[in-house]
Amino acid sequence: MAYLARLGRALDRLYMAAGYLAAAFLVALGCLVLASIVTRLMSVYVAGLTAYSGYCMAASSFLAMAYTLRQGEHIRVGMLIAQLKGRARRIAVLWCLAAASGIGVWFSWYLVRMSWISYRFEERSESADATLLWIPQTAVSVGATILAIAFVHSLAEAAFLGKSGIQEPEEQGAETAAIEEAIG
Repeated sequence: MAYLARLGRALDRLYMAAGYLAAAFLVALGCLVLASIVTRLMSVYVAGLTAYSGYCMAASSFLAMAYTLRQGEHIRVGMLIAQLKGRARRIAVLWCLAAASGIGVWFSWYLVRMSWISYRFEERSESADATLLWIPQTAVSVGATILAIAFVHSLAEAAFLGKSGIQEPEEQGAETAAIEEAIG
């Protein structure tokens, strides 16, 4: 079990790093939108600003998903599970995490495959900048893969440790209260 705990801490650092990378893409998105506004006001055309803004948004969204999941911020079936107790609750949680793990792994595999095919065929965007599509698709694939890992990680924790590692709403409430108390 010590191995699983060390692995869990390493994976939590991975999710945090992906969250920071997502934040960096969000800042880049803001800069690109600002640059687009300024260049339009100056009547200057810069090819690809809109496309790169979209790429940053997609990368930011997918890279943030694993961190968001582990922090308990994803929309889940919590209202249903909260009504269950004991063995029924454990079975429901395990079923949900198993289904999410399966879908997440399938989706990740599909996105990685799509990126690989784009790389192999040198697919380019249809916009004026003709970006090689595998470049922005790779960030999305990495984010989806980290999310799939987070689902499998949560499933393993729920199955072997009895707790999924995903913060529950009551835990979030306690954290929020502590933060509000600290702020004063």
